[in-house]
Amino acid sequence: MGDADGLRHRAIDQLAGLVGRYCWLEHRLFVLTGTAASAPAVVPGDPGEAECRVWFAAASHRHGALAAGWTEHLPVRAGVDRDALVSAPPGPLPGLLDDLASAATTEPARGLAGLVDGVLPAAAATYGLHLEAASPVSEAPVMDGLVEARRVVQGELRGGVALLRRLPGGARGNGQPGWPGGAEISEMVERAFDGFGVFPAVQPS
Repeated sequence: MGDADGLRHRAIDQLAGLVGRYCWLEHRLFVLTGTAASAPAVVPGDPGEAECRVWFAAASHRHGALAAGWTEHLPVRAGVDRDALVSAPPGPLPGLLDDLASAATTEPARGLAGLVDGVLPAAAATYGLHLEAASPVSEAPVMDGLVEARRVVQGELRGGVALLRRLPGGARGNGQPGWPGGAEISEMVERAFDGFGVFPAVQPS
């Protein structure tokens, strides 16, 4: 059934799965950044490391709030397993985030660079693409969540980029052995949402 614009709505199960995937990503970032924030100092007294830890702590709070907000958008109806909707995606993204978590605890600037170079831009793009293609008729509450999530992630990204530029050498994650570049990380995030009608940026059918 089409809406007034002649564009068809995203199926309710597809939307539920997409929101569940958002929950998973935000909760994983909440844990990742929270663990990095509370890890013992690698170089006690290093101001750059301390700034990274502070950034991680603030980021953890923000991603925790986003995860909780997305949880509220999960469907509540008979026959729907809400917990099953919040599941890790297939593909390399879970492993990448595990690697980032490890790096962030022992090499804070490198972990921060991995988030800023790929994960956060891709997350912001995903929220933006969904917002562009969302139906105001059937997805209005979710659209409010998308607006807030994109705003939060974009602001966090700006802060992370500014911090990296202040660090000695403008530390970046790209180009280091075994570390994917930003474009590759973005592709991993895109693959995590494949099948939910977000990519490419067109109205889902």
